[in-house]
Amino acid sequence: MAATLYFIGGGNMVTAIIEAIRKNSANYAVDALHVQEISQQRIEDLQQRFAVTAADPSSTPDADIVIIGIRPQDDLTTVLNSVAQRFDPARTTIVSIVAGYTIAQLEEHLGHDFGIARIIPNTLTTTDYGYSGVALNERATTEDVDAFLRNFGKPLYVEERLIDVITGFYPPNLVYHFIDAYVDAGVLAGLPRDIAKAIALDTVIGGTEFLKQKDVLPQVLLNINNSPGGVGITQAYTLNKAGFAAAVQSAVLAAVNRTTALGREAH
Repeated sequence: MAATLYFIGGGNMVTAIIEAIRKNSANYAVDALHVQEISQQRIEDLQQRFAVTAADPSSTPDADIVIIGIRPQDDLTTVLNSVAQRFDPARTTIVSIVAGYTIAQLEEHLGHDFGIARIIPNTLTTTDYGYSGVALNERATTEDVDAFLRNFGKPLYVEERLIDVITGFYPPNLVYHFIDAYVDAGVLAGLPRDIAKAIALDTVIGGTEFLKQKDVLPQVLLNINNSPGGVGITQAYTLNKAGFAAAVQSAVLAAVNRTTALGREAH
């Protein structure tokens, strides 16, 4: 059966999800797609690009899934109270993509009758990559949301305590920072920037694929490549001396802590 979806918020992540759903229409049929968004310009853009139906806080469509896609600092209490009044928990499952906002916080305003799934989608929604952690409350099942979630990434069903960790761990920004520094290193060593970029991207993609093929920990390949007195071990020593590993780990932990803080700051 075709699904009826209701989005609250029309920002970048919601737009990416809608785009992925429209592209996957052959596998995931949608009967109606409603979007409630305060920006008239965004609604008009979504209507033009994806043929969505504009909604407002008084709309009461018979939705299979309501997706809450606003920012933690927005007026979540008002939004959640409105959802609780307008939708039927016997019919509708709630999917929250609000960073840091827990299932318990959602249930505080929605009540305990709704099935709720909490997920922070990976930003790699338009590629074939991107794991996202998903936590379900007691009334939700994978059958309620799995077909929907698989439109925009790879859902990993986990305990809720891991959601913020996964959210802080997966953003590809860390990879972008590394590639940016890697390309600059090639330029510093004398390569033209276009050549440095081509080599850097090919090395990152190829190295990752080779690691997947071998199905081993990175240390195994490092031990093979780091011959005595060679180039690899010299590079490893320099990275260790500069605190490379600690910098990466500190960045991830800071992102995880910030994700958790967003939930505490939510209105």
